[in-house]
Amino acid sequence: FFCILSQLEIVECYLCIPLCVIDTQHSQQRSRQRKNRRMTSPFSHEFKITDATTLTQIKTASFQKQFKGSVFSAFGMRWYLDVYPNGYREPGFVELFLNLPSFPPKLKAFEIALTLQCLETDTKHERTATFDSSEGTGWPKQILAIDQIDKCDTLTFVVGMELIAVYDVMGDDVTDVYVAKHEQAGDAAAPAKYEHPWKITDAALLEKMKKAPMGEEFRSSIFSAFGFRWNLAIYPNGQRREAEVDLYLQLLSLPPKLKSVNVAFTLRCLETGAKHVSSHEWERACGVGWRNSPLSTAEFVACDELTFVVNLELIAVYDLDGDDITEWHLQGKSKPKQDQEETKQDKQGGAAANLRALLGGGRPQTGSGQNDPLMAARLDSLSMNMNKMMQRMAAIELSLNEEEKEPDKGRVTQTQFTELQQQVNGIQKTLKQLMMKDMDPEEMKFKAWLDSVDGLAAYYDLLVARGVINFDKLAVLSMQDIQGMGIDNIHHVMTILNKILELNRNPSEGDLEGPGKNNGNTPLHM
Repeated sequence: FFCILSQLEIVECYLCIPLCVIDTQHSQQRSRQRKNRRMTSPFSHEFKITDATTLTQIKTASFQKQFKGSVFSAFGMRWYLDVYPNGYREPGFVELFLNLPSFPPKLKAFEIALTLQCLETDTKHERTATFDSSEGTGWPKQILAIDQIDKCDTLTFVVGMELIAVYDVMGDDVTDVYVAKHEQAGDAAAPAKYEHPWKITDAALLEKMKKAPMGEEFRSSIFSAFGFRWNLAIYPNGQRREAEVDLYLQLLSLPPKLKSVNVAFTLRCLETGAKHVSSHEWERACGVGWRNSPLSTAEFVACDELTFVVNLELIAVYDLDGDDITEWHLQGKSKPKQDQEETKQDKQGGAAANLRALLGGGRPQTGSGQNDPLMAARLDSLSMNMNKMMQRMAAIELSLNEEEKEPDKGRVTQTQFTELQQQVNGIQKTLKQLMMKDMDPEEMKFKAWLDSVDGLAAYYDLLVARGVINFDKLAVLSMQDIQGMGIDNIHHVMTILNKILELNRNPSEGDLEGPGKNNGNTPLHM
C-alpha cells in the first residue's frame, strides 16, 4: 500500500508532465468525438397549433407574450418548446426556444445536434447546443418576422435532436454508459399533471383583499400534488411595489431525503386573462411568483369574484445522491436495491464520484481553485489511488463476510482491512485540506463560522447537500427550512436564526423575490 507521503510524491512526479500537452490531447479527443459520434437515433417533436382562437392570439401577441408547448422526454430528460410570436429579445420577430427545465446533478454537460423549424414558413436553424444547467436555447432573434405568419392557417414548430456527448461532473465522457442506462430503462412516462383552482367568492374576503395595503398577504388552502404540499399566496396591492398583484406558488415542505423537485407551472387569473408560464427547481420550501406582474391592482379591484388556477407538470425529483427518482417517487416506492448499489459503486469508483461522495455534498466546485490545473492534477491523483484502496477494501470486506460463514478461514483479513481503512482515512484528510484551498472565499468564511460555534460544524455536510454553501444562502432560510433539514437541537436552531437575523438587518434592494425569499425565478432562455 502507498502511504500518504508516497501519494504526494507521485503527484509531484505527475506535475512534471507539460499540462498544455495534456489539455491539447483532451481537446483533440473531444473534437474527434464530436465529429464522429452521434450516439442515438434522431429524435423530433412537434408543437402544432391549429386552434383558430390561439392562432389569432399568436398573430396579435404583444411583446414578450409567451405560448408554451407540452413537456416531452428525450435522451432521459424532460424538455419543452415555447414561442414568443412578437419577440422576447426584440419586438417584431418570432422567437422559438428549446428549454431544459431540469439538469441532472451528476452531469456537467450534455451536447446535442439541434434543429429548430417552422414548417409553414420554411424557417430552419441548425447548430450544436451544449447544456450545462437548467436553461434554454433558441434560434437567432431575427430569423422570422411576425408578418410572415399572418397568412398561416396552422403553425408547426419542430425540434430535432441527436445526442453527441454526455460528460459527468469531472468532465469525463460517459456517453456510452448514459445511453445504455436509458435505453434499458425505456421511454419515460408522460409527465404527471395537476390543476388546482383557488376561487374567491366570499364578499367579505374580497372586500378585505381590495383594501389591502402593500405587503399584506392572503393564502389559499393547502393542496397536495405529486406527494408534496403546496399553496398559493397573493399580495393584492403588491409585495414590494404598489398597484401590482403579486401571485406565488409555494412549496411548503421538501422531505430531507430529497435534493430537489422540478416543476413546470402556469399561473392564471380566469377573470382577467392574466397568465404566467415558468418552471422552477425547488431545493427548499419557498415561493416562486409570476414576473412583471400581468395583473394590476385596479383590474383586481374591478372584479366581483376571482379565480386563480395553477397547472403543474412534474419534471423531475432528485434524491441526495443526485439520482432521478421521479417514477419511484410517484409510485411511493424507494429506489431499487440495484440502483442503490450502482450509486454506492459510483461513490467508490472514479475520481469524480470519490471527491463528491467523500468530501460531502455532490456540488460542483465553485472556488477559484477549480481553474488551477496543478490543484486539479493533485486531487485527481490522490482520489485515483484512494479508489484503488477502496476497491481492495471491498474485496477484503467480502472476505470478512465469508469468514462469518466459515470462521476457520481468512482470519488475517481483519488486520488488513483495519490498516487499509486507516490509510484511506489519511488520504481523505489530505483531500479535505486540499479542497479547503479550492473554496470560494465566501464559502470559507461560512465554514469557519460553523467551525467556530460549538456543535454547528456537524451540520456542514447537511447544509452543503441542500445548497447552503455561504452566508447569502443561509440568510434566506426560515425556521421551517432549518428544522426541515433535520436540525432539531433548539440551541443550534436559535444560534442559526440569530445569525440569519444579523445577516438580514440591512438587506439590499432586490434581494427578496417573494414568500420564502426565493431568488430564482429567471426565464430559462435569458
